[in-house]
Amino acid sequence: MNTKRTRKALGLSALLALPGLGLAAPSFPEQEKVCNYDATREFKRALSATSFPTPVASSMLVNGVQVWTAGSTAVPTIKPGDTITLRGTGFGQGTDIDFSKIMIGNSRVLETDLSMYKQSLDIIAQVNYETSSTHSTWPKDIVSWTNTEVKFKVPVHVSAGPIQLQVQKRVGRLSSLTKPGQAHNVIDAQTKRITSDFFTHKCDVVSELGSETKSITPIKVAVSNTGLPGLLTQGRKIFWSYDFNIGLAHKMRELDWAKIFSYKTTDPITRQPADPRKLFGAYKTVAGEVPAEAINDVYFDPYPMPNPIPGLLLVTPQKTKGNTKNTGWVGYRTAESSHPYNGNGAWAGFNCASCHGYRISYEKTPGQQVTKVVPGLPNPEWSMKWTVLGDKTGATTATFDSIDMSEEGPSWAPGKADIDKTTLLYYMPAGAGEHNIVRGAGEGSETDNDYQFSPIAIPNVTNYMAIRRSLSHTESYVGFEGSYIHSEEPDGAMGSMRAEDLKALTAYMTTLDGDDKDLRNVGIYRWLKAKGKLGAQTGNAALTEGQFVQNGWQSYPGVAATVNQGKTAYTRDCASCHSDRLGAHTNERMFRLDQVGRFFAPTIYQKDQQSIRATFLRDMYWVQSRGLLSDGHVRNIEDLVNPDRCTEGTGLYNQYYTLHSAVRPELGSPDQPAAWPDLNRKGDVFRVYKNVEYSTTDPSTKRNRFIERHKYFVTVPWDNGHYYWDYQKMRREYGPAEMGTAQPIGMPAAPHPWCAANGGDVDDLTQYVLTL
Repeated sequence: MNTKRTRKALGLSALLALPGLGLAAPSFPEQEKVCNYDATREFKRALSATSFPTPVASSMLVNGVQVWTAGSTAVPTIKPGDTITLRGTGFGQGTDIDFSKIMIGNSRVLETDLSMYKQSLDIIAQVNYETSSTHSTWPKDIVSWTNTEVKFKVPVHVSAGPIQLQVQKRVGRLSSLTKPGQAHNVIDAQTKRITSDFFTHKCDVVSELGSETKSITPIKVAVSNTGLPGLLTQGRKIFWSYDFNIGLAHKMRELDWAKIFSYKTTDPITRQPADPRKLFGAYKTVAGEVPAEAINDVYFDPYPMPNPIPGLLLVTPQKTKGNTKNTGWVGYRTAESSHPYNGNGAWAGFNCASCHGYRISYEKTPGQQVTKVVPGLPNPEWSMKWTVLGDKTGATTATFDSIDMSEEGPSWAPGKADIDKTTLLYYMPAGAGEHNIVRGAGEGSETDNDYQFSPIAIPNVTNYMAIRRSLSHTESYVGFEGSYIHSEEPDGAMGSMRAEDLKALTAYMTTLDGDDKDLRNVGIYRWLKAKGKLGAQTGNAALTEGQFVQNGWQSYPGVAATVNQGKTAYTRDCASCHSDRLGAHTNERMFRLDQVGRFFAPTIYQKDQQSIRATFLRDMYWVQSRGLLSDGHVRNIEDLVNPDRCTEGTGLYNQYYTLHSAVRPELGSPDQPAAWPDLNRKGDVFRVYKNVEYSTTDPSTKRNRFIERHKYFVTVPWDNGHYYWDYQKMRREYGPAEMGTAQPIGMPAAPHPWCAANGGDVDDLTQYVLTL
């Protein structure tokens, strides 16, 4: 049982009984109960979709003064706060009726008012929730929108042009899997954690979007933004130096990062001292490989996010400012705070760079070697093994709450019993996380353990600003900016970010494509070399990486010709979902779970939306290192687009999606790391170690019980030492127990069942995707 938390809860019971200190979380709103269908809005959307001309900008005004007309060579100068007026035709009906976007360079013009709601914490259950009071706001940039005139403010984080306006039509709405015949409605993600019964939530359908996007001819502008350097400095500090209040949250749940990083914890499987580099992909902080902010002390006044965890004895105010320090590991920082039980201290947590930082070495020019942690790229070796590390002397070494406990089982395996999550967490795929496995069942949070094994691949965010449908939520979850308006650990943070700091972090995020040119060229070079195509396409089999990167792939006619052939296949087979006018290579269409499928179980968010968004494509050679698709199960681009993967009965299909002895295919690229331990390879069966049981109460039995409560892990006759993930069983049965559907929803034969039409196009198509 979780006796530590129980003792602390009893020790605070008297305090919690005092007026004003009862922090129990009310229940969260249920979208099936609070949402209603807005027929008037859907009629307007359908009416707008009947007319879809190409938008044309004929003139542009800045603060009411005309500065540009179509055909003009003028390059107007704009600055943050300026009111831009575009006049012309075909602009549509705006961002709520249509699915429209405006970009200025890498900065998206904000379509939605952001409200940062105050958070509170249920100290016993450690569940945080939101009140209806705000501590900060970020007003939208859109002022008005008609078919012939659009007005908007220049965002504070803008750095360069051009201005682009894209229109996309909403052509319908996804029907509900749980209420057949009705549209599926979802709560506005900004307010989803507000628990007041008196708060009125906004809702929307999950809109079906047309595959076509149309845009104006980009308007060249110059940008004057004297505040940008300060924003970038603050944003860089937040990305690399802040702990997002996770340090104190983890300390309260008994995780000891200090011992983990000083090699004083024990690997529960090998029984050796736990190595952070090997077990969860942590990189050492090395000058020149990371910014100075990742190494130096950084003082925040105030902290970017108000911490909902109360201070000492629930009476002392929580710290609102303090120092952060380097732990010696990239993305892991200590931050000062006040512990409810222990008082003032500094504890380590992780930040963006731990998951969204990939250490890469390459030759930039002949003889010039570069090694750096590239911000934004997913770390393919990050894993959840840190959750099971501790210094306990028994079989289970973890000190983290909810690893070794007694809890209720799911509906298909009911009853309270002792469980141990060590084995399943240890073998969680690298490059992915799981939103709710580290919580207990029935704690009252939105991320309670649900016994649905649903790893989610770490996204690439090097070119993220054009995305409105963020993190597979609906468009009401407003892009990257919305990702931190109400975050909650284990999603990745505690508290909601202050508007000014969120603007700074957003500004920094617009710069993360700075390495893209090199990353593409290095990836293409290494792929060509590994495939034996380098000499044929460049005319020089001895060409060095530095020469290729310096010259760029476009300078080699053979490479460019093959890329163009691949583009033809891409346009035919991929562009209906992965094209737009803004360079994101997605039109953000949402596909219902029974259409798109998933290898592992859908995540809690995908179940809420009953759908998954078409992803954006950038730096794909490096992204494939963590595996492709939303759960990371696909080995590389070639396998993803190979028609055999989508065709039942083929060798590749059977290797991916049926039960068999492990094949152990080659790693997906020259840079794809092998997992530790090297048990599971991408593109093969997924297995988890089956512990030898000695008694009904020993840790091995509890570990096996936890795995067996997940209904799609099965035993097989040819291997008594492992549990196997049975995709075909999930495909047949998923729905009633997990979502409350009347019958199984019917997953497709293969997740993402869209492959190349012709197997002969696979290499050319892959080579084109590597240029995106």
